Amino acid sequence: MTSTADRIRALPGMERLLPALDGLPPAFLVGGAVRDLLLAGQTVDLDVAIEGDARATAREIAERLGGEVVEHERFGTATVKAGDLDVDLATTRRERYAEPGALPEVEPAGLSEDLGRRDFTINAMALGLSGDSLGVLEDPHEGREDLERGVIRVLHGRSFIDDPTRLLRALRYEARFDFLIYE
Repeated sequence: MTSTADRIRALPGMERLLPALDGLPPAFLVGGAVRDLLLAGQTVDLDVAIEGDARATAREIAERLGGEVVEHERFGTATVKAGDLDVDLATTRRERYAEPGALPEVEPAGLSEDLGRRDFTINAMALGLSGDSLGVLEDPHEGREDLERGVIRVLHGRSFIDDPTRLLRALRYEARFDFLIYE
């Protein structure tokens, strides 16, 4: 059986990204990328959470790989493009919604809080990408268990109020994965 670390290494572009992360702040594959890797062994989007300054980390990665970086100041995110590698980086964060449906106000936080702000348990997992944590699953909300059970479960009672588009995503996941929405 292939280890999770080996499956991460096999993702397109990881042979370049993993060495480029060496010596930088802790990095984690997050969200749908983790869900898809655990379900099917592959993923399309590389979303990486950085416990630190993601924009500065993205600039360093782009320099190391001879690529380009596009920074997005409002949410502390950046995209690195280097040849066929396309990776989105975000500073781990907490969010507050001033009113339902508004864009969130964000501030840096640790990985645990970042995972807790996400939409569903199946998207609130992270896989380590740095050093000895390569392939180590961070799953504080039992997302892997929900994947195995075939359920879509929100993380908190205000989830659909904070971001009503989450309901549409839940329905899309229900159809795509043949899962059930769980209350």
